[in-house]
Amino acid sequence: MRKLNYKKVFIFLFCLTAAVGTMGLAIKSLAFDKKRTVSAYTNDKNYPEADIQTYVKDNTKGGYSASRPVLHIENIDKQLEAYIKKEIKNYEKKWKASDGKASDGKASELNLTYTILHFSKQTITISFDKYEQVEGKKESESRIFTYDVPSQQKLSIKDIFATDTDYLSVLSDIVFEELTQKEEEGISKSLIKKENKLKAANFNSFSVLKNTLVFYVKTDDSTKTHTIAIKKELFKDSLLDSYQSEDLNEDRVKEWQPKHIVAQLPEQKEWIDPTQKVIALTFDDGPHPSHTMSILEDLNKYDGHATFFVLGSRVQHYPEVLQKMLQQGNEIGNHSWDHPQLTRLSKNKIKGQIEKTQDAVEKATGAGPNLVRPPYGAINDNAREYMEDMKVILWDVDPEDWKERDEKKIVNKVMSKAKDGSIILMHDIYQTSAQAAGKIIKQLHDKGYQLVTISELEKVKKDRELSRITINE
Repeated sequence: MRKLNYKKVFIFLFCLTAAVGTMGLAIKSLAFDKKRTVSAYTNDKNYPEADIQTYVKDNTKGGYSASRPVLHIENIDKQLEAYIKKEIKNYEKKWKASDGKASDGKASELNLTYTILHFSKQTITISFDKYEQVEGKKESESRIFTYDVPSQQKLSIKDIFATDTDYLSVLSDIVFEELTQKEEEGISKSLIKKENKLKAANFNSFSVLKNTLVFYVKTDDSTKTHTIAIKKELFKDSLLDSYQSEDLNEDRVKEWQPKHIVAQLPEQKEWIDPTQKVIALTFDDGPHPSHTMSILEDLNKYDGHATFFVLGSRVQHYPEVLQKMLQQGNEIGNHSWDHPQLTRLSKNKIKGQIEKTQDAVEKATGAGPNLVRPPYGAINDNAREYMEDMKVILWDVDPEDWKERDEKKIVNKVMSKAKDGSIILMHDIYQTSAQAAGKIIKQLHDKGYQLVTISELEKVKKDRELSRITINE
């Protein structure tokens, strides 16, 4: 009888045990538990060349499910992975800070899904929808990213248009017109005034289709996104060739056709005549609940506009005054938080003065200013560093109404120096200045001046330059 080879049996049993153990671990890794995150891959049914990676953590409290496309385009995939992981990390940080407790008895959760809106040889646009609940606080948001496929870089609106072209003005006119037709949907005309609301940052959510550009625009503090499709032909002189091309921008699977496409520029309804005199009244240091409102009444009486450079410390108390400014077509600028001389401050303090005021104005009106007037007109490189996307506005007529609290003298000083194209400096926190402003507005109107905002003044000057218009006073 043959002897049993215990050595071989031992080896066999050892290998079998190891295999079973490995299988057990594999099975466990696929199971949902409180300590492990599973990363699963499936194929994207709409775009076969793409996969879906989903991060899942199953937990009674603190679980999440977050998906992203895997495009097999190295740098884009890295950016999308970084975005997903950052959202998960932020969520887990909030969850841990809450000690894993939900105040309404419901489990905390994060759900992050995506949709590929467009995928061509030139670009890909991806929309991420997030729903998050921590400590009973619910948050929903959508984010849209567009990447250039050849360069593998994320695109902003500035990247697809030629520099030194007037694309932003054209785009603002179109979107403004489209949105103001939707007042029944709760969009306030006063808060989407072109010069105050519609600037480059508002158009960074977009898709480049075969024949159209599609913009996903939010207004006020609304969570609703408005989809506005515009024929590329309207930007034929400004849209870069690679994004103009039909072949490069046709969807890889099926080209989406928006239901409504803007095919022509809106009719221009500008009340400003570049052949007539214009002047810009500006008011600093407000808002004031009564003096500013008095000035607004006088401006409205004579169809005039002005620019108000506000202090953030005051904005927070009188948001309704800023809303009234915009409702009447006026413009708002940043004048710092509490009026220090910026050139004497450290970089961090300068940053705080500007950014806090931007935030205060945005909270009150839905948009931060794109104009800034440094207190005392003091400006240097340190201050400019935090005003990169803003235009610095000074003045050329100063009646020193802050010092000369005499209504008649203020009026005389302004009227004696006022001329076409002037920028007049006044303050809307003094009663004498408000009273003088009422008389100045009337007298300028009677002399044939159009009272305009700073942005309107700059547009008139540009129109005159292009048309070679000269004004004889």
